[in-house]
Amino acid sequence: MGNDLRFSRFIFLVFMFVLSIFFMILSPNIIRILLGWDGLGLVSYCLVIYYQNEKSANSGIITILRNRVGDVAILLRISLLAILGDWGVGWLGI
Repeated sequence: MGNDLRFSRFIFLVFMFVLSIFFMILSPNIIRILLGWDGLGLVSYCLVIYYQNEKSANSGIITILRNRVGDVAILLRISLLAILGDWGVGWLGI
């Protein structure tokens, strides 16, 4: 990658990836976790298709599909919490 003309774009994408991970992990509620997850999915897709060839495009589609599975799981968790009426303060009851 030393001769890559868009190396600064790659570094920016890696920085955004790490920032999305921090946002997702350090979020105090599930809605922000969902936003961090979506940001992580978008940046992951951009990193996978960085070289813009056929193999990376196919891998990008797989990345998007896997991210949608995670979105469904998070949305199911949100709906389960809404149905049960327990947005949770933890299992310790604090």
